Amino acid sequence: MAVDRGAMIDLEHEAHEPVAQWKLRDHGPLGMAVAIQVGTAGDGWYVRHQAFGGRRFAGKEAAWQAVRGLMGQHDGSWERVDVDAGPFAVLCRPDGSRTLYDTYDDASLHAAWGHRQDERWDAYLAAMGAGDTLRRTETHSLLEGFIELVRYRDPVDGTQRFAVSTAVESGCDWRVVDYRERGPAEAEYEDEVWSNVNPELPYRSSDIVDVPVSRRSRPPHGLSVTACGVVGVTDELQYLGLLPPRISWPRTPPAAGPPRPVCGMTARPRGWGPAAVDVRDVTPAAWREAADPPPNHLALAALPDGRHLLAVAEDAAAQVWSTGDGRRIRTVAGHTDRVLSVALTALADGEVVLATGGQDHVARVWTVRDGAPVAEFTGHHGPVNAVAWACPPGDVPWLITGGDDATVRVWDVRTQETRAVLEVGERSVDLVWSVAAAVRSDGHVCVVAGVDDARRSTVHVWDATAGAATHELGFERAGSGVQPLHVAVATLADRSLRVAAAAGDVVRVWDGHTGEVVRTFPAPGRDADGVALAVLPDLRVAVAATGGRQTMVWDAESGAPLATVDHAADGWPQPVDLLARPDGALLLATGRASDPPARVLRLSPRW
Repeated sequence: MAVDRGAMIDLEHEAHEPVAQWKLRDHGPLGMAVAIQVGTAGDGWYVRHQAFGGRRFAGKEAAWQAVRGLMGQHDGSWERVDVDAGPFAVLCRPDGSRTLYDTYDDASLHAAWGHRQDERWDAYLAAMGAGDTLRRTETHSLLEGFIELVRYRDPVDGTQRFAVSTAVESGCDWRVVDYRERGPAEAEYEDEVWSNVNPELPYRSSDIVDVPVSRRSRPPHGLSVTACGVVGVTDELQYLGLLPPRISWPRTPPAAGPPRPVCGMTARPRGWGPAAVDVRDVTPAAWREAADPPPNHLALAALPDGRHLLAVAEDAAAQVWSTGDGRRIRTVAGHTDRVLSVALTALADGEVVLATGGQDHVARVWTVRDGAPVAEFTGHHGPVNAVAWACPPGDVPWLITGGDDATVRVWDVRTQETRAVLEVGERSVDLVWSVAAAVRSDGHVCVVAGVDDARRSTVHVWDATAGAATHELGFERAGSGVQPLHVAVATLADRSLRVAAAAGDVVRVWDGHTGEVVRTFPAPGRDADGVALAVLPDLRVAVAATGGRQTMVWDAESGAPLATVDHAADGWPQPVDLLARPDGALLLATGRASDPPARVLRLSPRW
């Protein structure tokens, strides 16, 4: 005879008459005192279980068989008690919320599932793991916990639900509550975040901006955590050799020859341009259908093995992509606000590291291989608008950052201390919009910054190794108000260097040694949104700029246009980067609202 398994019934919204009720006694240590109720509903019968819900049956016999089956799911003895709806509102409340799991409280669905406890819980874990994380707060690194809101499908009935998971300390506590609607779940999430605030162990990150967050998120003074999670006194752990460095920073190989003086341009600009330029769109097919938001900033990098990587800043995260197959290599997240800038560099040992600058006043460095955070820089008193790398010979890489506090900072990435602070004016008035860096022929690091104070725009050029300013290049303005000023710098094999800047409707290239103007170009659109330089093998320099619905590339020697790229839509901001290939071609990347994470083109000039 077929077994009647019944149909789901919502007893909170349907008339019913209880007939009998039982309560579990002598349950196991991981269980709870479950209640089962049987009664009539309409022309049929129903059976109600605290954790499995209610089901309707056509006849009395089927209902009583279901009661016996549910009792068999539990160890212990059953006692007949007075009918009472109260116990059934403990786990599945009238507002539709349910307590799925609670480490410190037996009153949860997990504790009421009896013999099916592991089976059901595994199904819910898988469903939540496949769901969408809508909100998240990470607890202190010493605790390694989280509070998050997840949208998922109930594995039993397929309905959409919203689960709030609270695990303040990993492996010690865990509570999961879910809701039918997002609104109450949002409120629960925020209540959990606020109720677990600990000033001594602040959160690592939170999407609730008013919650105290530790950007460094390190253990209390004197304590450290080993890679395997052991917490101990720092001095003792170091003595025992249990605290390896977060990353090994190899030195850049020495220069092939002795340092040589920096020179200006060895000849006047050549007046002839290329005979033709082959422009080919090499954007990976997967990117054309990407649903990612448009980038706030982007950067290209060439690896020693010939591969090219693209880093993009997106909201509060950054991503690294392969421009060859379009694969997303790594996503890093740790800033508590928007990521404003990114920069990539390859170390001497082959490790690739990513730098990010954030609206949260912090610059961070990550390994691309595993996405591990390896350094944090908190010296700025305002958003970090720009980051750049420099790799002087015989030294570890330098990180250069610029922000709204009117400073450009040069960092020692190994000690996380400042090598130099280059001041450009008044905090919150003179804004550093962009920075760029290159190693000159004498081995010194040239740092360039684009600064605007709503009255004037200035390109600052320093010898950062000597800590001396070399040029302040004025830049005419197209109008009033703040105008982001974008800069780039490149060194050439003849020991000269070029500096480029773009703002408003002007793109300009200078001889970086003498400060003389080499070329001036009209910027695409009304406002330039980015500029980049790349050096071709024959000592020519290509300059790219983007704005409006166009990206343009010119030969800075002749002034001849190399490419004009039309875009389907505007989008702010509109970053650009340019990379020279050993075969004389150029790789151009530009971001638009319609081209996430970027559009990539290969330019092959024929001279």
